[in-house]
Amino acid sequence: MENRQKKSIVLYIVTIIIAMSVFIFIQIRIGSIQEQDTLLVTQLSAQSHSQMMGYVVQTQKGKTIVIDGGTKEDASNLENYVLQYGGKVDAWFLTHPHQDHVGAFTKIFSEEEPKITVENIYCSVNPLSWYEQYDSTRKEEIEEFLTVLETMKGKVKQPNLHEVITIDNVTCKILGIKNPEITNNAGNNSSMVIQMQVADKKILFLGDTGEESSAKLIQNNSAEDLQCQIVQMAHHGQSGATKELYAIIQPKVCLWPTTQWLWNNDAGTGEDSGPWKTKETRAWMQELGVKQHIIAKDGDVTIQI
Repeated sequence: MENRQKKSIVLYIVTIIIAMSVFIFIQIRIGSIQEQDTLLVTQLSAQSHSQMMGYVVQTQKGKTIVIDGGTKEDASNLENYVLQYGGKVDAWFLTHPHQDHVGAFTKIFSEEEPKITVENIYCSVNPLSWYEQYDSTRKEEIEEFLTVLETMKGKVKQPNLHEVITIDNVTCKILGIKNPEITNNAGNNSSMVIQMQVADKKILFLGDTGEESSAKLIQNNSAEDLQCQIVQMAHHGQSGATKELYAIIQPKVCLWPTTQWLWNNDAGTGEDSGPWKTKETRAWMQELGVKQHIIAKDGDVTIQI
């Protein structure tokens, strides 16, 4: 009887140890998955009639990354998201100095006492004289942006091609920088292109990449680097990146920084009354088999990666 009791006690203890070991393994495994996979990406929507582009990203450990931000009219909406995340932007990527991308940044940091702060600013810009010559219709807005940027000189970094920037569990690889030799559609073709990766998931931010800079991206990068599960549609989804580039990217999800009127090619007198090529790009994505589309016309949307 005594031996039987001892055996029962031993069996009970062994069972508890095994159960605890399994529980600890599961907890460690779940924690590991969460640390690898958690990334919140918010696509901002236009707060005015203008097209715009802005993304707010929060990392696993609460760091905040911003891509562009939109027009001056979009500044308050952007600020609200950053304030919710603690009021500090750890890394702000500015693809190119057009007001529908950097207007919010310009407005926020033109103020005497900005509501938010920024630690590091990453951009790839040409001298003002270059924009005066090749992007002259945008001269005033670009000059205003560069003036604000000059006041933040210690925070500004112009990354090199293929440079990797790490923020927590996120790596940002620069696949495209300014292209001063491309003078057609000059400002857009000098968009900085960022590949953002967390674990095995990749997002490609194309800014306003055009036809010529698409060719340069293909030339300067491997297909492996360009292939990303998620892509930001270049130039608001029309007259931007080429079909060839999108075919190499092979996206599963498309982020469209696209207003309702641009989505419908509506110049004000109904669908298809405009000159924009959004529907052509939409057809390309259908051919590529993309099933998931997140469109700024539908409001601010946050996805977890």
